[in-house]
Amino acid sequence: MTTYTDVVTESSLRAFIGAGLRQVAKAIEQGQESLLAHGQIPAGSACERVGNWLKNQTPTYDGRVIELSWFRHLLVEEMDNVRYTLGEQAYWSGNYPEAGRLFNELAASCVD
Repeated sequence: MTTYTDVVTESSLRAFIGAGLRQVAKAIEQGQESLLAHGQIPAGSACERVGNWLKNQTPTYDGRVIELSWFRHLLVEEMDNVRYTLGEQAYWSGNYPEAGRLFNELAASCVD
């Protein structure tokens, strides 16, 4: 039986990608990117949730399957949203480009 908390929408996927970007950027800021680079995704993190959706090819509420190519498309869009929201200086000084690259690698490792 599917419960309300099991339902994934494009909006919730985007929200988790945005949260994951912030979590990875914070990990980089704290010098913990090497843990992430070795696939040690924190339990309960947005990255873990997105990774599980990718691994299980979870369908969204409207039936679209969460696949790596779609994730990558949304990741680029969400990085643009973060840059717009924070401003150029905060975006570049906040490790977001590196966070996006690392989040992409983490996601790809979930589906390999």
